[in-house]
Amino acid sequence: MAGFRVGVDVGATNIKIGLFDGEMALQDQMQTLTDPEADIDRLMDVVVGLVRRLLSKNDLTLDGIEGVGVALPSYIDYERGFVVETRNIMSLNNAPVRDILHERLGVPVIIENDANAAAVAEHEMGAGVGFDNMIYAQLATGIGGGLILNGKLYRGIHGMAGEIGHIFVSDSTGYPCSCGVTGCVESISSGAYMAKYATDRIKEGYDSSILNYAGTLSNIDMEAVGKALLTNDSLALELVNRGAEYLGRMFQSLNQIFDINIFVYGGGVAKLGSRFIDRMIACYRHHSLIDQHYPAQFIPAKFGDRAGMYGAALLLGPLE
Repeated sequence: MAGFRVGVDVGATNIKIGLFDGEMALQDQMQTLTDPEADIDRLMDVVVGLVRRLLSKNDLTLDGIEGVGVALPSYIDYERGFVVETRNIMSLNNAPVRDILHERLGVPVIIENDANAAAVAEHEMGAGVGFDNMIYAQLATGIGGGLILNGKLYRGIHGMAGEIGHIFVSDSTGYPCSCGVTGCVESISSGAYMAKYATDRIKEGYDSSILNYAGTLSNIDMEAVGKALLTNDSLALELVNRGAEYLGRMFQSLNQIFDINIFVYGGGVAKLGSRFIDRMIACYRHHSLIDQHYPAQFIPAKFGDRAGMYGAALLLGPLE
């Protein structure tokens, strides 16, 4: 039974959990909806319950696993196992999640930022295999990232490195972001803010098939935008051009800072397809001073929305 490990990805919408063997082959998985209003005890009860159910389903006990890794949409103090701040699940704020789960499960527990965990998964097993230096970009409801420098995850002094969504890209565009700044890339190019922009334009009277695909204003999301894009809907095209432009600027800034041009990207916004991704890359190349000499590689992530779950399990330690 030795060698089994559990990876958990606690997201704002879903909690995903996977059971992995000693070679990191996924044996089984489950998921449930996240209750973002749950208090910390209830939220931890859900995680513990999922772990126990998954193990029981596979005829395992807690004694039969090496540990549990948990990815969270949070600023993490990794050394203390402590959530510094979370905006989507408020009960996680200032919570010693690692210690709470260790006490309830009695096995080793690690916690990590979800984008950092995804970066580890893609670097060690996915699209970033073979690159000592890469940047993972999570283009989803929000925009997050993970930095792999010299073959290792770089967390920074306080465990908060890689928050690429809050790179400042404009002094005149975007909504006030959850971080309090107007003009960071998340406030323009994330799924949440792109949907908000589309909603506001339609409220102003703009005629768009996005609403037809969404059904109601409150249901506008990137899936509806993507369907409208296939029909050359003018608002969908505006969203794609606008969002991709500022992501291109973000990647150019990252290249200037780190001299890294290996970008692995994933997340729901990337599912807008080649017209969005091609535009994003073209914007990067337009702004980059060095790309003609050292062309960047933009590589789609392998694990998609399971990357955090894989990465959380990998972070428990070396495989047998």
